[in-house]
Amino acid sequence: MRENEHLNELDRMILYILQEDGRASYSEIARRLRIPESTVRLRVKKLLERGIIRKFAALINPFKAGYNIVAFIAVDIEPNKIKQAAEELSKLPEVDVLGIATGAHDILMQVTVKDLQELESFLIEKLGKIEGIRSTETSILTSVRKWGYARVF
Repeated sequence: MRENEHLNELDRMILYILQEDGRASYSEIARRLRIPESTVRLRVKKLLERGIIRKFAALINPFKAGYNIVAFIAVDIEPNKIKQAAEELSKLPEVDVLGIATGAHDILMQVTVKDLQELESFLIEKLGKIEGIRSTETSILTSVRKWGYARVF
């Protein structure tokens, strides 16, 4: 399989099962799809090699794990410093998701911290030291109605 090939239906079904239960064994997936376990093993290996499956991990509810602030931060940056700033920001442990964006802001990111004091420290001491940042706009979630992830089906 080449990287630019689209997912076929079998790949989608395997991914669906893994997204619902990342601990599902190859034999369980094979049983549910009525295919050989070796086929599941090979398909998952190729999905990993192609980067479609980035990694297997537990999805944590930050509010139940002692983190009380999930914020979305829009960042405006000098045009010639966007890529450099994105690289630096992506290394910060508080940053969960980060992307260079179109529209009103140059970078959009999701940040998770324990409290308002930690958010203030992040904004002043970490963001404030990154070269090229002109302004930020921070929105804090007051509640979460859905925790999701990239769907492929």
